[in-house]
Amino acid sequence: MNQETIQALVNPGSIALIGVPRGLKAGKVFLLGLLDLGYSGDLYLVHPSAEAIDGIKTHQSLTDIPGEVEMVIVLSPKESIWEVLDACAAKKVTVVVLYTSGFSELGGGHDRRDEERMREIARSGGFRIIGPNCMGIYSPGASLAPFPMMPRVAGNIGFLTQSGSLMTLFINACALKQLHFHSSISYGNSCDIGLAELLEWMYTDEQVGVICSYTEGLEDPGALHDVFKRHAWRKPLVMWKVGSTDAGGRAAASHTGSLTGKAHLWDALFRQFGIISVSDIEEMLDTVMACSRFSRSGRGRVVIISGPGGPAVSASDAVERNGLEMATLSESSRKRLENILPPTGTSRGNPVDVGLGASFELGFYLDTLEVLIEDAGIDALVILGGGISDDMNRTYVDGLIRVKEKTTKDLIVVTYPGFMQRDEILAPLHAHGIPVYSTPERAMKAYARLLRFERFQEGRISAVSCSR
Repeated sequence: MNQETIQALVNPGSIALIGVPRGLKAGKVFLLGLLDLGYSGDLYLVHPSAEAIDGIKTHQSLTDIPGEVEMVIVLSPKESIWEVLDACAAKKVTVVVLYTSGFSELGGGHDRRDEERMREIARSGGFRIIGPNCMGIYSPGASLAPFPMMPRVAGNIGFLTQSGSLMTLFINACALKQLHFHSSISYGNSCDIGLAELLEWMYTDEQVGVICSYTEGLEDPGALHDVFKRHAWRKPLVMWKVGSTDAGGRAAASHTGSLTGKAHLWDALFRQFGIISVSDIEEMLDTVMACSRFSRSGRGRVVIISGPGGPAVSASDAVERNGLEMATLSESSRKRLENILPPTGTSRGNPVDVGLGASFELGFYLDTLEVLIEDAGIDALVILGGGISDDMNRTYVDGLIRVKEKTTKDLIVVTYPGFMQRDEILAPLHAHGIPVYSTPERAMKAYARLLRFERFQEGRISAVSCSR
């Protein structure tokens, strides 16, 4: 994609919606999304018979619109698509988003030939196509959204997804953690612009810090391989590849007409290029949070600080199970902890057991952290526990933030289900970039995935340096 196409995708100065329904039907969400986020560019509605929709003047055809149109969003029925695409060519638009479905996802060669014909019209007409069978673009910096009530805050996450519904589900789940997006593209059947081109752009866009992807399949594995070969070392890509089973493959074919491929081939591709593979939406969220919140992860030496004993044991298992290392505390740290923690019911090894009394006396947690952030043998600190009331937990959260401001080490907060889970209490942690997980197992798995990518990245940079 050239820069003109990219600009029209994520920051179009003008948009035309073709086929917006009068009533509250599925296609209306595009108009509602743009109005809700306050899109400030030129917005045109095209309808063959309505004079106005929701108080906005309509045009009978795309060519009736005065001035330029950068993006066209097509909500029209399948049978009208050829006339619409010809109009897009005549209007010299830059990007067309085809919400319209009923093509290769239905199966059969005829529907796939229709998509090839779309691509040919786009090439000869000088525009590019996202879709068909997609929800298109979310770009909060440009107040561009395909659904109402999507987050307004822009960030540095890029999300590429064949599923439109997963776009909103995942973005809204991330918003609860105050993880925000530069842009997201729902590309559906990808008759023209596909995953490889979209990744090429996001890998090279400096405003995108981490990429995530929900992928059912693709038409050109060679193009994806080439993109990975050129760019995979630049930034983490968290990829949720589905359709690896027979049942999943059939579902993907009926959803976006995708050819899914064999799981072992995808796994080999991921290992070769350091792609972070996840298997569900929770793992993708956990890992994107790690990539967004953790600093450089060092050697992965972890210390566990816990009041409850059982969770500390399971956290220790999670550390080693994920290829991380239980840090060895320095003699200086151990001696300092002897002056902080009670002599009974506690432990000054790793895990550091601050005792159940720490839920009543938060200083045991916070003073312990003050010691351990100065220990050169520790890369990350995992804190399990909290106070016995909302007021104490607010104090606990404030203390964690103060500790984090004094160190470049990673603080990882674990709040077990049913314990310190209220969003309003945890919100300050998210706001200060401190990752919060519901179990140590989820935290350590995400941390280890990031560490493996960093080792891949460092190896790639070292290999390039040595070859010069």
